[in-house]
Amino acid sequence: MKNIFYLLLGCLFFFACKDSEADIYEGDTMLNFNKGVSGNGFVLNSQTYSDYKISYGSLKAVQTNHSVKLVFDASNSTAVQGTDFEILNNATDDLSAGETGGEFTIRIYKAPAVQSGKTAVFKLQSSSLMNAGFDQTYTLNMSLTCPVTSFVGNFTNTATWWNSGPGGSYEIVENPAVPNQLLIKDFWDFGIDLVLNYNPTTFVVSIPDQNTGYFVTQYNGYIWAKPSTDAAQVSTFNPCTRQMTLYINYYIPSVGSYGNQTEKFVGL
Repeated sequence: MKNIFYLLLGCLFFFACKDSEADIYEGDTMLNFNKGVSGNGFVLNSQTYSDYKISYGSLKAVQTNHSVKLVFDASNSTAVQGTDFEILNNATDDLSAGETGGEFTIRIYKAPAVQSGKTAVFKLQSSSLMNAGFDQTYTLNMSLTCPVTSFVGNFTNTATWWNSGPGGSYEIVENPAVPNQLLIKDFWDFGIDLVLNYNPTTFVVSIPDQNTGYFVTQYNGYIWAKPSTDAAQVSTFNPCTRQMTLYINYYIPSVGSYGNQTEKFVGL
């Protein structure tokens, strides 16, 4: 069943729930991880290594040039720098005047990689820029990838907004008619699947706009689903651990949004 309480009562004045425009930031230039604080990096059996990008940003454009370092936190990591991975370019990125961010490249090596994965925790450091008070730790899960065929199967919904509560059972299958597309069978309702496209290298998931089939009489419209409007919320799945996290924006066209919500699945 769908989350009827939230769908009908959670946004009583629906227009008030529309996404608001972001306020213009006028404070200090400070650093943070601006596109999420965790990610999955994979290396294929056919590769010697693979490269993974970690993005960072400043809360507003810098006025002069600055050097930013990505610092490995070995005490909170299971991966070993120099064995499991390297940070390219001496772990340093130059943030030039007028820029609002950059990225670091992590090279993950296949030889020591395992399907169960290892974690590497990173922090930002600069001698000339302050750090923000949020999003200061990035956790990279790096593993030897498994084929998608080992991912699909039966799952339980461990966190949900759409359903009345976690614990539901669903089958995730590959769409035989569309490459790199997964279907969560009967997720929206019986006979209506949640459609997901994915990158076969990074396993980042994109959520095409889709009609859930649920009609809200009081707003005279169907609820639709699309990707989260928050750039830091990136939907992904790990084919080895059989875990998937989706960030979905639920909305009624021309009416408003129920906001960005989370749906999590774990393989049975």
